[in-house]
Amino acid sequence: MGASLDQIVLIATAAFLVIRTSNRSCDSLHAGWQKPTITAVPNRGVRTSASLVARGTTEDLMPRTKLRIDHRVPITSPEMFASPYLDIPIDRNDPRGLEPLVPLESLGIAFESYYAKSDGKNPPFCRAIDGSRQDIWLRRSVAEKLARVNELLRPFDAQVFVLDGHRSVACQKGLWDFYYERAKEEIPGGSDQEHRARARQFVVDPVSFDENDSRTWPAHTNGAAMDLTLRDSLTGELLEMGANFETDTDEDFSAGDYFERELAAGRIDENDVRLQNRRLLNWAMTSEGLLNETAKVLWHYDWGNQIYVRASRALLPDPPKAAWYGYIAPPK
Repeated sequence: MGASLDQIVLIATAAFLVIRTSNRSCDSLHAGWQKPTITAVPNRGVRTSASLVARGTTEDLMPRTKLRIDHRVPITSPEMFASPYLDIPIDRNDPRGLEPLVPLESLGIAFESYYAKSDGKNPPFCRAIDGSRQDIWLRRSVAEKLARVNELLRPFDAQVFVLDGHRSVACQKGLWDFYYERAKEEIPGGSDQEHRARARQFVVDPVSFDENDSRTWPAHTNGAAMDLTLRDSLTGELLEMGANFETDTDEDFSAGDYFERELAAGRIDENDVRLQNRRLLNWAMTSEGLLNETAKVLWHYDWGNQIYVRASRALLPDPPKAAWYGYIAPPK
């Protein structure tokens, strides 16, 4: 009996994706990466959720399409990323450091500035952060990489949804003020030192910022750090990743490799949609060289900045010695 139309479409789509991924430069991928195998799995229907529930039984949930990437999120440890990223040098002679910022809308990349939301739907803030802005900008090469990531995700009916990119020092201060005030509420009898230590668990204090000193630059001021997730490209619904941006930052399940660990321990199976969606995101992003420190929050990726160099030392066979993106002033 001949192949059905669905089977023909599936085979053609998978072949297209394999060709696309086989053309990627392997030097941009983490150590041990191999060209992924695309397999077909039973489709149990579309069940995505904007709530991003962190716990619960989701073994019956599957991505929209019948395609699955044979890729694993690297299991790492916090100690692998413990060195201060601010100690990593910037190569000021690298011409890539002169790249401008570009707005994501110019490349058709979906975004919503989480810190600028004024509808109260950006917990834990529930208001716009001082210094935030509605648009999101990234270095030109980084934004172009995200556009190519979306090409990889297209057969999966998925796309990246960016929540934060370049961040001004003013916005950084707004975030610090929020977390510092919250620390005072959480530790009412604490000292200033205790309050600052608690706030530093969530955000870098920009009080010592010096435009000419790379040891004082908050990570997002270089325009090459981004916070993002996946969404359904047809419905716009966020895909289930198993952790909420910002509100779950200090939870163990926010770590990028968390569900790989759960799988290894036998507490979930391969059909867990949170596992599959994290694999899809990590595969697509690392295919373009963008790295996540997988022992840390799943939504943060970097390329070319100081954190990228630190991540490279753990994930790449030949990491760069210096970053090429440093501080850049916000767009007018």
